[in-house]
Amino acid sequence: MTGTSAHEAGISRHRRNSLSKCPAALFALSLCLSLHALAAPVTVEARHDGEAVLVEASASVHATPQVAWDVLTGYERYAEFIPDLTSSRILSRSGGTAVVEQKGVAGFFLFHFPIEVVLTVSEQPPSAVNSRAVSGTFREMTGVYRLTEDGDTLRLTYSGRLVPAFRLPPLIGVVALRAAVERQFTALVREIGRRAAADAAAGGAQ
Repeated sequence: MTGTSAHEAGISRHRRNSLSKCPAALFALSLCLSLHALAAPVTVEARHDGEAVLVEASASVHATPQVAWDVLTGYERYAEFIPDLTSSRILSRSGGTAVVEQKGVAGFFLFHFPIEVVLTVSEQPPSAVNSRAVSGTFREMTGVYRLTEDGDTLRLTYSGRLVPAFRLPPLIGVVALRAAVERQFTALVREIGRRAAADAAAGGAQ
């Protein structure tokens, strides 16, 4: 072994020994690697359908169905990671049906609109969450999230029909609603990925 090779081998052993003596370092390294391995491209499409705007979104993420289900149905935590929401709380629950109130402000460029809705949410574990607005700033807001396993990844899709109670600007109205849905959907996907990566890192550190 040359002097250079021996020196590099010594550095490598030192790094391994340092990591093995520091569980926190191992956890952080595992977490970083898990996050780096996530591949969750998001696609969102929106179009007019009469007075309504129809939105379709989809993404793939490395996560278990249970982790994704916990994120989707953890309504009271939405405001922690969805940028447009300032509050999200469960008003009542009966079995697989919940009444959820959400508030916030969304927008695109100079156009902003309030988010103030009360939703009736119907859960169909472990694969679907349906919602319908019963009051608020949308005359109609229906949507469904679906989870399907696709090989070693999980597919999350959203289909929504939105009829706002406020006037949409003619040129950027659909774009603004699409942007709002994209931010919320992307935040959900990232949170699912974050929790899945944290679980994987925690398991690897044990």
